[in-house]
Amino acid sequence: MAEPSQEMSELISNQNRTFHLALPDVKRITDARKYISESKSFNGSVEKATEFIAAQEKQCQDVIQLLKEQVHTKLDALHQVKEDLLELQRQLAQPNVSESTKVLVKFTDETEMNECEVPDALARYSLKMSALYGEILGLDSDVDYVTYLASVARVNKEFIQEWYKREKLNKANSKIPMIRI
Repeated sequence: MAEPSQEMSELISNQNRTFHLALPDVKRITDARKYISESKSFNGSVEKATEFIAAQEKQCQDVIQLLKEQVHTKLDALHQVKEDLLELQRQLAQPNVSESTKVLVKFTDETEMNECEVPDALARYSLKMSALYGEILGLDSDVDYVTYLASVARVNKEFIQEWYKREKLNKANSKIPMIRI
């Protein structure tokens, strides 16, 4: 059976979204015979066990792809905030602009647009960059964790397949009569 896992059961980035990504319950298999015999869905079938584990790996790969897309979206938003901040700095370099000048602050991933004074605008940009950076780090950590789960599933699949090959070979060798001379 699989070893009990001390891994986190949810993704870090699930805290920031309204829907949760479902992860398969992937744990390292150390005893193939026990794993196959204890599962009611396999009924001792190596093929069903291998297909199940391959489906776990595929599910992990799908989640990784989704997380990577979200990382790219957040990176694009962060890049846009940096560009907007640079534009604000260029505007501040002009001679007729003071700290009491009102500037328009709008983020691409938000619908609200605000007009505020320069210090408030700088604070909003700083907070937005920090929030995006934190979300990117969380998503990146989740990609690493799900990649680990996919690797465990792949190793499990290979372990079951190799175990089954050895079992077939051992049974075939035990049926061959030994000839003594």
